[in-house]
Amino acid sequence: MTDIAEDASPAPRRRWRRVADVALLAALLLLLAVAALRGWDTTAYLVVVLQTAGPIVVVGLVLLAAAALLLRRWAVSVPVVAAAVVALVVAAPAWSSSTRPKVDPDLTVMSANLHEGHANPLQIMDAVRYHAVDVLVLVEVTPEAVSDLEDAGARTYFPQRVGRASEGVVGTLLLSRYPLTERDAGVSPAGDSLQPDVDVTTPVGRVRLRAVHPPPPLQGRTDAWHAALTSLTSWVHEQPTTEPLLLAGDFNASSGHPVYRRLADGLVDAQVAAGRGWVRTWPFEGRRIPPYVALDHQLSRGLVVVDAGQVALNRTDHAAVWASYSLSTER
Repeated sequence: MTDIAEDASPAPRRRWRRVADVALLAALLLLLAVAALRGWDTTAYLVVVLQTAGPIVVVGLVLLAAAALLLRRWAVSVPVVAAAVVALVVAAPAWSSSTRPKVDPDLTVMSANLHEGHANPLQIMDAVRYHAVDVLVLVEVTPEAVSDLEDAGARTYFPQRVGRASEGVVGTLLLSRYPLTERDAGVSPAGDSLQPDVDVTTPVGRVRLRAVHPPPPLQGRTDAWHAALTSLTSWVHEQPTTEPLLLAGDFNASSGHPVYRRLADGLVDAQVAAGRGWVRTWPFEGRRIPPYVALDHQLSRGLVVVDAGQVALNRTDHAAVWASYSLSTER
């Protein structure tokens, strides 16, 4: 009886090992399948949503590699660890600052999605003062939100303004301490958000600034979302490279979307340049999942990023993003 029990005892362990191997490999294949969607330029709603999951895939691969090693599943550990290393290498540039020179900034810009005007105005103005913001780009700004911001001190802090507040999600307003010259009101024929195009005249030079707020990739509207980002990419390519250019706002897209990567190609993402790592600007207020993806960006050309960051705000599902720039190309 003893010999039979001893002979049978390895069988459950072998079954458990097979189950562990299958589970680890299935999880690996699932994460790799989601990661592979990064290269598919499409308007298919489910794919567009899954393309935002890149940061989750990186975290998942690292946790999966740790689990494989802790369980001592050495054969399975090889592909899992290799996939985790590749993911970390791809994510590494966001953690390693290549700029942030020791110079004083010439221009600080903050952008915030007010979530149909509901964002806390006192928090916004506190962040504006703390970061010495020169230009504030507001999307989904309503007349009531403007009134609340003015009560919080925006009228005296920002003497210049371009754009228009509106009910719902289409209002966009630029507030500035420096003179603003409107080039284009940025009115969409489709009735989407305003995306004004202005010149900001700082004490040391002029910067072309475009507010950005394409429609979100909601089910049934992904074609409009893709078209808006493609149009914005064409607009960037049409602009002369001799003048500093800055795009700021809620792009409703992340680096997991090929259409966004085409737009960002040749431009500098302030958060990446400042080495801010895993930047999460959505979703915040009122969501059942924690923030995991950056949909709000500042992309520039002909400017040097001095520093950048994010500010979480109450009563809005987006974090505000800010960046400071030097207009000098010498570091």
